[in-house]
Amino acid sequence: MPILIHNTLTRKLEEFRPIRAGEARMYVCGVTVYDECHLGHARSAFIFDFIRNYLGYRGYKVTFIKNITDVDDKIINRARTEIADKKSQLFGKDLNCAVKEVAHRYTESFYGDMGSLGIAKADKEPKATEHIKDIIKMITALIDKGCAYASGGDVYFDVRKFDGYGKLSNQDKDQMLEGTRADTSEKKRDALDFALWKSAKANEPEWDSPWGKGRPGWHIECSAMSTRYLGDNFDIHGGGRDLIFPHHENEVAQSECATGKPFANYWIHNGLLTINGEKMSKSLGNYVSIKDVLARYPSDVLKIFFLGAHYSHPIDFTWEKMDVAKSAYERFLVLFDKAERRLAGKKAAAAKSHKEIDGFRAAFEAGMDDNFNTPAALGALFDLVNAGNKILDRNEDASVIKYLESTLRELGGILGLSFKNASNGMSDNEIQELVDARIDAKKKKDFKESDRIREELGRKGIILEDDKEKTYWRRKI
Repeated sequence: MPILIHNTLTRKLEEFRPIRAGEARMYVCGVTVYDECHLGHARSAFIFDFIRNYLGYRGYKVTFIKNITDVDDKIINRARTEIADKKSQLFGKDLNCAVKEVAHRYTESFYGDMGSLGIAKADKEPKATEHIKDIIKMITALIDKGCAYASGGDVYFDVRKFDGYGKLSNQDKDQMLEGTRADTSEKKRDALDFALWKSAKANEPEWDSPWGKGRPGWHIECSAMSTRYLGDNFDIHGGGRDLIFPHHENEVAQSECATGKPFANYWIHNGLLTINGEKMSKSLGNYVSIKDVLARYPSDVLKIFFLGAHYSHPIDFTWEKMDVAKSAYERFLVLFDKAERRLAGKKAAAAKSHKEIDGFRAAFEAGMDDNFNTPAALGALFDLVNAGNKILDRNEDASVIKYLESTLRELGGILGLSFKNASNGMSDNEIQELVDARIDAKKKKDFKESDRIREELGRKGIILEDDKEKTYWRRKI
């Protein structure tokens, strides 16, 4: 079966046909490093991580590029705020130095959050400040082709020179005038024109250019870096739905004008995240960072929550929904725990196939082939859990149980699930010592001590299960 992708550019469901047979080249707009990452960032990063994983599972050699914007008005404004704040470590510092420190701090924070989520780095994560030469080269090409113009130290893209402007967002030029950022600069020939290069302001980061000292505009960096690493025409470009206009629309225009070739063949946009039905905002007091969530739940629980909605749809976060995702996730852990008990001490090799289990793999693949439909794929995994419990109840051969476990871990891994319990600070040996002490207390009929140990373990998130021969334990997430 082919992989079908809903292409924002054509507004159709299309079969994925890469430019180079057996390869998939993908670029995704990353973060602007001026603050802590929030749940919206987590969702977008997670979505393109499992898309990358699934393309690899289907046999494609994936080249995945995701940029970091480390020079931008938002970063500069954050630095200005901090150097004016007596409580800040940047108080009184030079603005240019403060911008670099802010960008570095939140870049490190971003990588920390991605590591906590178990989201792997892209093959290359270029920074805007490391590609000024590439940016200047593309701007120069646009000027030479008459698609851009210098004006008072700035450089602007001439939107009216690109007939296809609006094809990604499905708007005409006059409609888009209302959606542009507020910019009434007298340097522009047309209100729709956008900055490729901004002339230097006092103490702000600056680089030499043919048009004077300055820094790149936001849109041009992605065009320069994506084509630098993936070529003028590549397979997939992704990002949040809020980036379609103007950011991605501008990328298409400037890239195709500069190279004379189509830019990206498939555009994938993820839906946005709200909190309790409202847009996330610190001023509304509903800003939830990645760290806030991971302080209460393992990363797999957040991923289960994300996977329950199609990537292209909006999703609304509540703590109650996280509790539901937690309960759903525990179904996997209970099955793995039961399987490990059954396999204890057995050395049988895993089966190479099993008709019933392979049927759920096929259902999983069918869901993912259909525009990365994770609700369907996740549903197939939960169906496999149900079937797995029945397999265990039937006392199937150890080889089948191993195949069940390996299949579930493999397919779950494609969706980014690690199936690891959160640590409660107790080692396995420490837990087992208390379990053994409880067993001894029961043998001595000291039920008061036995109950005390059970309660102590319960407070620390350890669930005990007694059968006729042995006591088993597992960590509660």
